[in-house]
Amino acid sequence: MIHDLTDRPDFLWDEPLSRDDLKKLLDGENEEERLYYAAKILREARFEEVWDYLSPAFLASEWEKLRWRLGRKKRFWEFFYATWRKHGLIP
Repeated sequence: MIHDLTDRPDFLWDEPLSRDDLKKLLDGENEEERLYYAAKILREARFEEVWDYLSPAFLASEWEKLRWRLGRKKRFWEFFYATWRKHGLIP
């Protein structure tokens, strides 16, 4: 899929995907693929970089399907999710 390795996100060091390829997968109809890459972003990307690909609304809508895929970052994202819900930033 990738055309230019310099356009690969750092957190995808092990996959030959460009930023555009990743965004297409995240917008695609294959739910398993979307969740796989969303969880990978949440686990591996820097916090600031996450928002280049995902939104808090996406996180809220897919939370129950994503949370078990977060590994060592699960508590980190649970904290943000709970805080955002508490303050009414996400449903």
